[in-house]
Amino acid sequence: MQRRDFLKATGTIIGDGDTVAAMIASRIRVIVVALLLIGVAANAQVINLGFPGANTAELEAGFSSALALHPKIIVMMAGANDALNPAKLLPPDTSRKYLQAMVTRAHAAGAQVLLVTLHDPDLARLFARHAPTEYGDRPPGRRVFELNRVLCEVARQNGIHLVDFHAVLQENGGVTTALSTDGLHLTRRGYALLAFAVRAQLPQHVLASDTIVCFGDSLTYGVRAPGGAPETDDTYPAQLQALLMR
Repeated sequence: MQRRDFLKATGTIIGDGDTVAAMIASRIRVIVVALLLIGVAANAQVINLGFPGANTAELEAGFSSALALHPKIIVMMAGANDALNPAKLLPPDTSRKYLQAMVTRAHAAGAQVLLVTLHDPDLARLFARHAPTEYGDRPPGRRVFELNRVLCEVARQNGIHLVDFHAVLQENGGVTTALSTDGLHLTRRGYALLAFAVRAQLPQHVLASDTIVCFGDSLTYGVRAPGGAPETDDTYPAQLQALLMR
């Protein structure tokens, strides 16, 4: 059974009123059963646990369910909503608290962690959806800078690898229309850059029995990726899976 068909058959649609933590727990319960049915080594080495709209507080609230998957590695790309979603903005110190809490819990569970920095948005396209005034006295670029500084500090203080996707995207021209669908979320080519950057920070040899959880928000889930995220091959977890199979 294909994972897409399994998820459809089990009816995992989450209502608008559900909390992000409940959504995380619900999706993970389904994934755990799916892994037992289709086999981790063959089909589920990389698991997409992206939750659109979730800030670090909401992700941390559901993190225990993610740990129930017993991952060897957690690739955490979190904080885009803290910095860029006016409805979910958090100050840097608050983001730091929740990021550190997740890293601490992951390490206590025996999982390695990779943190991923956030790229700068295309302000013209971002401001087509959100008024500049919604960001108060700290514009989006400043918020991204502060978040990335926090990510760098958390990585350094905990001795963990940092995937500097902010630098990778800058080196490739930034959030152009070729790499970004809306000035933040990515095209297949953009997600490919992210997958390659993550792969470069993983161990050279990854066992087929290892589970890698890609944990985060819509950038992990694959919002605006053609084909219906998270099952489309365009998402970065799917492209990371393909790289590991080479």
